[in-house]
Amino acid sequence: MIGALLVGSLLAWAAQAPTFEQLSTQAQNARKIDRNDLAVPLYQQALALEPSWAEGWWDLGSALYEKGRYAEARDAFRKLVAIDKKAVAGYALLGICEYKTAEFDASLKDLDVARTLGMPNGHPISTAARYYLAVLLNSNGLHDAAGELLLSLSEAADKAPTVLDALGMAGLRLAKRPEQLSETEAALARKLGEALAAAGQRRVDESLALLENLLKQNPTQPNLHFVYGQVLLGSDADQAVEAFRKELELQPGSVATLLALAREMERTERLEQARSFAQKAVAAAPADFAGHALLGRILVSMGQPQEGVRELERARDIEPGSPQVFYSLASAYAKLGRHADAEKARAEFLRLKKLADGEQ
Repeated sequence: MIGALLVGSLLAWAAQAPTFEQLSTQAQNARKIDRNDLAVPLYQQALALEPSWAEGWWDLGSALYEKGRYAEARDAFRKLVAIDKKAVAGYALLGICEYKTAEFDASLKDLDVARTLGMPNGHPISTAARYYLAVLLNSNGLHDAAGELLLSLSEAADKAPTVLDALGMAGLRLAKRPEQLSETEAALARKLGEALAAAGQRRVDESLALLENLLKQNPTQPNLHFVYGQVLLGSDADQAVEAFRKELELQPGSVATLLALAREMERTERLEQARSFAQKAVAAAPADFAGHALLGRILVSMGQPQEGVRELERARDIEPGSPQVFYSLASAYAKLGRHADAEKARAEFLRLKKLADGEQ
């Protein structure tokens, strides 16, 4: 008798228990009317019944993200990308959530995956993801890559204080996150960010005026003379070189400045000086592929292709994803009569360039 009653009660409960279809529909309806307080538990119940529902993990993660519940949102987005390896927006929001939960290594990895998959330009999620990616690149010492990424947000860079701050930090080469800045550093970064944003939008006179004012106020600030020189290069190369030399007086081992001088000497065919600056850059940062690549190219131009190839191959080994290195290698191999190697290098250059162009 008792057993029959128990079976009957279980059957009645099963008949009343909501199905996945009912729960998912209710959750989506609640989401449509901005009732995330109702939607979240409904999505959780639906996903307990159907954990492979990718759209549900996206909706749940998004609802939790909007409520500032970043740890829970992170877990939902991790479920999503485990199901869908090409969920670009999922990786983007996952990386942002990981930044918010101070999981910076994981954040950098997932934001870079989103960039590699291809984030659409102009979308708010893409803009936010690029910002946090740039912040993390900069805090890891990849200042130039961070600056390029921030300048690509040209509209935001002119208006958003957070973007201006990060852009200024990259210019100052401060390997920190924005929340780690002192008040003095933050004020300087904001002003430099304004100058760099103006330069990025081709308002060069405005940028130079801002930079000159900053230099008057901060004549010994590391990297300010370097940035001033970079902006000057397009209009007054001689004055730019003078700015770079002033930077070296403050920072004799500034790799960025040494490379800038080496490139300018190479451009003006002062190859002995170019080689000297490039060699100093390599000595200061032997693990930086850019120094080896530039030195190799200069050596080839000086009629030393064998030595140049050695440097270019070092650059390739350090950074196998650089199209420019393979372009230079193809030319150097050809000069040595290594035509098969030249063809391989040229093919790899074209492959990498196509990938790079696809990300823009």
